[in-house]
Amino acid sequence: MSYNKKIIIIIFTLCFWPFKLIANDIYLPSAGFDCRDEVNKFEFLFDRSKDMDNPKVYRRIKGKFILIGNLLAEKQGAYVLWEDKEFFKTTDFAWSFDKVTSKLSSIVLSVGLGIDKLEKIPKPMTCMQKIFYY
Repeated sequence: MSYNKKIIIIIFTLCFWPFKLIANDIYLPSAGFDCRDEVNKFEFLFDRSKDMDNPKVYRRIKGKFILIGNLLAEKQGAYVLWEDKEFFKTTDFAWSFDKVTSKLSSIVLSVGLGIDKLEKIPKPMTCMQKIFYY
């Protein structure tokens, strides 16, 4: 490999590699929930590393964890409530996890334009806490 090609590769790496470091993806093992019933499977994880007061919530969509919203409320040993901006396009939607019964339920906060099919909202389902490695 010529000297010029090596220099170009080094410059390219130094210029574009930092963008990968500031991406929205999560790469470290994280704690979350694996929730399922006969039809649906949802995997959520919570990232508190950047902002302890405003944790981010991710859901696995097509094999990749995608940022879906923020943690809205939490009571230690009781419940967790978080928004999901990816489940519907115009309807404000949230998930509620009961820590005592390990049940995941859904909440429609507002209907928005009314174009989303609310029938796709799953029934309450059982969840297990899980550490995601990827």
